Amino acid sequence: MTTPASPQPPPQGQQPPPPQQGDGLDDTALAVAIAAFLAGLTVTASYAASIAVLLAALKVRFKLSGAVRRALGSVLAMVTTHPHPVTGVIGPASEQVSRMNAARRAQYVLAAARRVKTAENEARAKGESVEAARQMQLERERKFYEQHQAAMWNRARAAGQVDMEAAVHGRLLSWNTVLDARTSAECRAADRKNFYADRMPDIGWPGGVHPFAGAFPGRPGPVHRCCLVAAA
Repeated sequence: MTTPASPQPPPQGQQPPPPQQGDGLDDTALAVAIAAFLAGLTVTASYAASIAVLLAALKVRFKLSGAVRRALGSVLAMVTTHPHPVTGVIGPASEQVSRMNAARRAQYVLAAARRVKTAENEARAKGESVEAARQMQLERERKFYEQHQAAMWNRARAAGQVDMEAAVHGRLLSWNTVLDARTSAECRAADRKNFYADRMPDIGWPGGVHPFAGAFPGRPGPVHRCCLVAAA
């Protein structure tokens, strides 16, 4: 019987790689906490104080490292200087989009915090200024967040149109697409099909799929056109 060889130490000057550990930013419960925090902010709130209270609570509940909390704090400070549009809820469609936007906003914050933390780590490894790296990444994130806000507003506007049409025509509506060179394959496929105003189609609400989709809800089509857009 052969005796297993003893593990050999790493060559002199080398250290075994540290075990890989998650940073906690992919925790679903953390995303829910961030979403609730952002939804609860008001224009009269002291954002800096509110963020400090949140980070202190997250430190205890999620055991986040100091680096993760700093990255989260930087992103939250950036996000709260550009509050999300307040569109209100006027029916089932806008209610669904309100929940979606809250979740997407929280997901963005966590993804942005990870990018900031990565930029800081890379700068530290190269012996460069960590603060400069953080600010440079936050400048990129401001542009990303502007796009994110535009998408949220577009979804909310489209949902509002669905709710308004549902108030006139009822729960069943038709998807109508303005067909031109910019029309996406998804919107072409959905054109002249019906959907329910309280069940968001897989691709979203008409007019909210793409900025230039040119789609809008309207009176439902006749029975022979009643091929429902896939509903979530």
